[in-house]
Amino acid sequence: MKAISFLLRSRELLIYTLIGGIATLIDWGVFALLVNQTNLHYQFALILAFSTAGIFHYTANKLFTFQCPSKEFASQLSLFTIVMLTSLMCNIAILSLLVKIINIDKVALRMATTIIMLIPNYLLHKHITFSRRLFSH
Repeated sequence: MKAISFLLRSRELLIYTLIGGIATLIDWGVFALLVNQTNLHYQFALILAFSTAGIFHYTANKLFTFQCPSKEFASQLSLFTIVMLTSLMCNIAILSLLVKIINIDKVALRMATTIIMLIPNYLLHKHITFSRRLFSH
């Protein structure tokens, strides 16, 4: 039973990582475009890039990673928004700190921020946004 549970969690984490990888490419691409081509301040670029990737992230994780069958779209989207805003605030804080401490290419620092937030984001989405306990129907 533990082996099956481990395999399911491993599969889920693998799918989450793949979807997260695509969302990350969207995030980094939009961020790089905005910072390098429009000279938009990096914090505003982060908000726009993060939000764009977030739309893909929510849809793909609902359908494929967590296979959450809940029809409670409004409730789930509200929780997703709260989790994403929490994550966004953490991302802004970490990126701002890295910019002040290291002050190298902001796209590289955005990449580091994403890596730092990978596991916390997974756990927040698994246990809050797509919780089978909260959304079992």
